[in-house]
Formats: sequence, C-alpha cells, structure tokens
Amino acid sequence: MKVFLDALNYTIHRWLICGDLKVISLLLGQQDGYTKYPCFLCLWDSRADARQYVQKAWPHRDHLVPGSHNVIQEPLVDSNDVLLPPLHIKLGLMKNFVKALPKESGGFLYLVEKFPAISDAKIKGGIFVGPQIRELFRDDEFLKKLNSLERKVWLSFRDVVESFLGNHKVDNYADIVER
Repeated sequence: MKVFLDALNYTIHRWLICGDLKVISLLLGQQDGYTKYPCFLCLWDSRADARQYVQKAWPHRDHLVPGSHNVIQEPLVDSNDVLLPPLHIKLGLMKNFVKALPKESGGFLYLVEKFPAISDAKIKGGIFVGPQIRELFRDDEFLKKLNSLERKVWLSFRDVVESFLGNHKVDNYADIVER
C-alpha cells in the first residue's frame, strides 16, 4: 500500500480519503479481521455485546500507536484525512433500524413479505443493499405498517440519507442531520 501511495505522490497532495472501511483500516495500520477495536475514531469494543446498544459514548482514539488497540504498524495516512463512507453509514443505520423493530411488528413482517428472496437471517440482521433501501423509501405501504415512533425514526433516516448521505447535500443538511 505504501508503494501505491508513493506512486500517487500522496504525501504531496494529501487528498482526503473515502473508501471501504477495510481499506481505510489498512491505510491506518490497523489489524484486519475480527478485532476488538476496529474503529479508527474511538475505542469501541466490538466484543462488548452487553454494552453495544447501551453505551452511547466510547473513549476517543487520540493516536494510532503500533502495538496498542489492534494497531500493528505506523499509519500511512493521517486519520484526520479520512472521511467516513456514506454508504457504510447508510447501511449501518438501516441495520440498526431493522434490528430494533419487534420481530412480530407490522413493519418487520412487511419486510419479510416484501423481500421474499432475502433470507430470514439477513432480514433479522438488517442486511439490506442500497436499491432495497431506496425501494422502501418510496414504499407508502411500508410507512403504514410502522407505528408512530417507528415511522418518525424511518422518516428521519430517509431525510438524512436523501439530504446528506446521497450524491448531493442540500443546503440545510446540518439542520436535517441534527433533528
């Protein structure tokens, strides 16, 4: 990877980087695979299942130091030059939304009915791809199956995706994201 960055004259240009999280981890010197501390921004403990959806704030990762918290080599790029990939954010938010739906709720059962080709395990895990998410954004029937709180969350998610995480940001995207 260093040879590649040198060929691009990265140290001269210092471009911002947005890419697959695995590539970003590699560029930042992090260990690959299922690691305890996979995040380059914080010390989120991926194995602390009991705290996953309870603990909202994780300690900030100040430095990527080899030999500490799954960092195995000196970073090739500055972590401040890394942008989080919008697609990963969108897929992660969708995953969390679906996993939070009660499995007997109208919204969850509608997903099972609407996407019969998706396995039960993937639906329960909230594993959807972009086109499926966009299809749900346009689906008024899905909205009708959600209770009022779920509908409010879904509409907020849709607004964030369409106003901020897509190809174009609306002028007031910060207001939409902070709602």
